[in-house]
Amino acid sequence: MDDLSTLQALIDAHRAAMGRYDSLPGGDVPDDVAVEMRRAGEALCAYRPATIEGVHLKAEYMMSCDIFVGGEDGDPDFTHAQLVCGFLAPDSP
Repeated sequence: MDDLSTLQALIDAHRAAMGRYDSLPGGDVPDDVAVEMRRAGEALCAYRPATIEGVHLKAEYMMSCDIFVGGEDGDPDFTHAQLVCGFLAPDSP
């Protein structure tokens, strides 16, 4: 799988997890949905694109998603360090 295909698969997985969350009736979020959303977000956050096109694709999606930029309360689910780390060159520590 190439860089853009891998990145698109991670975005699609996160979008699907968010869709499950968004389709829930009000109230408690089941643990499996919360875990799926968190894992998908962590995987996308940690993935380091190998191409500039991948950087753009990842940034465009993440900037459109409250999980990464902060929702109504303004607090994202990930730290600045986690977000930045996922945009470093693939061979960076």
